[in-house]
Amino acid sequence: MKKKTKKIALILTAMLCGWQTMLAQPGTPAPTPSREASDVKVMFSDAYSEKFGKFQIDYDDWNSDKFLAEKTIITPFGTADEVLKIEGLSTGSLQHNAQISLGTCNLSDMEYIHMDVYSPSENGIGEFSFYLISGWSKTVSCNVWYNFDTKQEYDQWISLDVPLSTLKNGGLDLTNINVLRIVRGKQGAPGTVVYVDNVYAYGKIDIPEPEPEPGIIANGNANLTTDVPLIAAPAPKVAAANVFNFFSEHYGDGKFDYTQSDYGDQKTVKSLITIEGTDDQVFKIEDIVNGSKANVSIGSPNLSGMDMLHMDIFSPGNDQGIGEFDFALTDFGGNGNDAGIWLNITEKGWHGQWISIDLPLSKWTGATNMIRFRRGGKGSTGRLLYVDNVYAYKSGGEDPGPDPEPIPDPTTVPVLSRDKADVTSIFCEQYEEEGYQEELGIVSAGNWGQNANQKDEFVEIVEGNKTLKLTSWDLFPFKVHKNSDVMDLSQMDYLHLSIYQKGALDENNKPVSVCIWMNDKDNKVAQAPLLEVKQGEWTSVSFGMDYFKDKIDLSRVYVIRLKVGGYPTQDIFVDNIFAYKGEPITPGKVTDPYIDDKKEPIQDSTDGILPPMDQAYLGVNLASASGGSNPGVFGHDYLYPKFEDLYYFKAKGVRLLRIPFRAPRLQHEVGGELDYDADKSDIKALAAVVKEAERLGMWVMLDMHDYCERNIDGVLYEYGVAGRKVWNSSKNSWGDWEAMSEVILTKEHFADLWKKIATEFKDYTNIWGYDLMNEPKGIDINILFDDYQAAINAIREVDTRAQIVIEGKNYAGAAGWESSSDKLKDLVDPVNKIVYQAHTYFDKTNKGTYDNSYDQEIGENVEVYKQRLDPFIAWLEKNNKKGMLGEYGVPYNGHAKGDERYMVLIDKVFAYLKEKQLTSTYWCGGAMYDAYTLTVQPAKDYYTEKSTMIVMEKYIKDFDNGVPSSVKTMDIAGNNTVVLYPNPVKEYLKVTSEGGIEQVTVFNMIGQKVSEWNERGTSLELNLGILGKGTYLVTVRLEDGNVVNRKIVKM
Repeated sequence: MKKKTKKIALILTAMLCGWQTMLAQPGTPAPTPSREASDVKVMFSDAYSEKFGKFQIDYDDWNSDKFLAEKTIITPFGTADEVLKIEGLSTGSLQHNAQISLGTCNLSDMEYIHMDVYSPSENGIGEFSFYLISGWSKTVSCNVWYNFDTKQEYDQWISLDVPLSTLKNGGLDLTNINVLRIVRGKQGAPGTVVYVDNVYAYGKIDIPEPEPEPGIIANGNANLTTDVPLIAAPAPKVAAANVFNFFSEHYGDGKFDYTQSDYGDQKTVKSLITIEGTDDQVFKIEDIVNGSKANVSIGSPNLSGMDMLHMDIFSPGNDQGIGEFDFALTDFGGNGNDAGIWLNITEKGWHGQWISIDLPLSKWTGATNMIRFRRGGKGSTGRLLYVDNVYAYKSGGEDPGPDPEPIPDPTTVPVLSRDKADVTSIFCEQYEEEGYQEELGIVSAGNWGQNANQKDEFVEIVEGNKTLKLTSWDLFPFKVHKNSDVMDLSQMDYLHLSIYQKGALDENNKPVSVCIWMNDKDNKVAQAPLLEVKQGEWTSVSFGMDYFKDKIDLSRVYVIRLKVGGYPTQDIFVDNIFAYKGEPITPGKVTDPYIDDKKEPIQDSTDGILPPMDQAYLGVNLASASGGSNPGVFGHDYLYPKFEDLYYFKAKGVRLLRIPFRAPRLQHEVGGELDYDADKSDIKALAAVVKEAERLGMWVMLDMHDYCERNIDGVLYEYGVAGRKVWNSSKNSWGDWEAMSEVILTKEHFADLWKKIATEFKDYTNIWGYDLMNEPKGIDINILFDDYQAAINAIREVDTRAQIVIEGKNYAGAAGWESSSDKLKDLVDPVNKIVYQAHTYFDKTNKGTYDNSYDQEIGENVEVYKQRLDPFIAWLEKNNKKGMLGEYGVPYNGHAKGDERYMVLIDKVFAYLKEKQLTSTYWCGGAMYDAYTLTVQPAKDYYTEKSTMIVMEKYIKDFDNGVPSSVKTMDIAGNNTVVLYPNPVKEYLKVTSEGGIEQVTVFNMIGQKVSEWNERGTSLELNLGILGKGTYLVTVRLEDGNVVNRKIVKM
């Protein structure tokens, strides 16, 4: 084996340092593995000649400051025994880990992973662990932290054997392992060196044959313009002797009584229709909504000998057909199981075509008397579905005939005649300079959920010309540039591809279809319709760019996704990917002209003026950056609010937005700077949202959504707590807190981060408040108090204008606020602008999951909201504090958990919040949350609205009624009574306060400032004669920092 090294050391340096190196390196070889070669998969070991995966040390490390740990292959015991030496490992605020690429390893048939490690007493690490990464992104800890220090096992080889089930239980895909990450823990000696040898998996296990996959196939010939099928469903191929028929004219009469009554309040309309030009009758279901159940009686069939159930379904396009489908087999009492497929027809692009479904009857046990057709809550909100060919059958009951001859690979590649001046090439060497693809060409965009067995490679069919070959292809996402740059296609009319389809067709020779999805740099996405391609020959396909215009920024195209239609997977060759101007290329397939028949989205992007900070607001959380794996991948696991989200909620009247963020995304390294230089900088993206909200006249509350915790190197710490949690893979959760002798994640870290964030945002005029920490959980209240006070002090060094928002412990629960969080009333803000924030939900557990029915969660307790809110409100009044409700919500109508009675409940909640003038932000809205249980986010068209928003809108615009907002008694500010008289006023308004007045401002009722006085004194007389008659809001700012809001009437 050739010697490999990451860095070439100067000879002189090696001579000077050689003696020290010899002292530090192992004195004896690692133990020789004794396992049979047939029982192992080897990544790195000289004991075995055959290597299963690669072991590439010149691979980028995952480090906080871009510092690379030094990885070197050394041979201290002769060239036949190689050892990996790693130098420069560290942890804490500067994290230096070492990563080795393993290529793509399937270890799903192995029981353990083994490695031998050696830490020298001279500069060796004190604690060792490792992670494995699957899919190039999912990182899972081995859950072993080996402490050389406490065991006093320096200067000797230690053999580690870790069950692969531990990593699998942590979410690792054992079929697709790509990277080994070696890390140093925080315990023991602070050295930086470790040696590793004999990395292999072993212990073969028998993997049971997988359960048969449900057979779900789209049959092509999609027509999205009609509300009825234009062609018959595919003709069944199973021999009649092997069929028990319910509803298929191919097999004669069957029991299929659609007059059976539906369950629940939502009734469907069921009938039979005949497809025009045929004798084929199909079953039609109208008004099938989310939650309704269309029942059909099938009697009491004897299905012995049958093992599969078949049906064909058809959902029309143009939002006429249902978006998500499932069904159940039940007894006459409705007892039974769903099929559980929840087929998202919209997401797959399968509207307007027959879809064949084949499922094992083993999914169901017990009596089978009814089929219950259901619609889910995802995709299109249409209410129409067609069904045909419903029958049970015995699998294998059909002669498949001889295997078709394999399709040969192409021997040529098409050459196009389009003028180069009209073309923007993406992957077409005919229109590119030599070497373009090697330097700037297309590259896989990574894992977007495609088939794990899919293979993509570049081949040369014609010498000097690259062609893309996709095997077992279902979805291939690729960046248009290797350097992650964008491409301007805004002036082009079509996107062209040459496709050669090689894979086998089904028994009906159904053609393969190709679909294109396009993403811009902001991750906005649009798609074009399916186009069919021919088997065994090149097909030219052109997708009209009008399908993408006005949906994404075509001047900044970033990723193109190539998706199969009509088959689970296929094998194809792709070439000549380019955009072009002019008439479509012929001969070839071309998308139909784009017709925009969508309704106008609800958007208001006009400039606005900020209303007064101190009035009461009914606001919304825009939560798209709150979830996903943390830190995750920007644009894939999470997004920051889209401008369209802001425009929608502004159009609804919302003027206060709570915007969650996660600390590790803004600050990659504890104690480090914010990530301004990242390719997708979180802080820049968040600032862009705040700036746009400022232009719109919308307040923003920045919410650190981290539960007072932070994950560092796979270990969980709380701010200010001397302890940690380690991931317990067997329970798939964090373990118990382990006490430590030092605090790793300090209150100073917390304060420093907030100071940096406040420095970034202090000059924006629309920061309503800094929400210091979302839902602290089990942290000690005294430690939480110290964390908060440190952050308040740090923020006030740079920003004295914004409010500071304080959430209580125990998830900021409103009902138990005084018992858990009373101490927080003693926090001191130099400018006296603290707002206390509570959260509550109305289900039994108060978690907002609403796992059971309305009757089980709410029942007769229709004033549960008062029981949850009143203790917090009473605490605010008792302590003369300003407060708000940061999270609350109920399931919307149309969701699987929805119930119309929830809308009655939330109407009462909004009314109660208005009565108490308690500012609140509803949970939640935001891109990626349009189907979430409690959401008020509209559908992706920004036109189709949620039922909760329709209720909420009744209260938004006149939510503030001039009574001092958010419960704080503001007409008595501190010990100072503020008096405004006369009211109503004709000309002169007198304002008095013994504590001293600093400023008086008058606003009209749409938030525009109409007058301002900056005179100081205890009594002012203001001339309002120039104002027209009407209602105005007077804001009085006192010298002690208190603010009073009062409504007046001008005669």
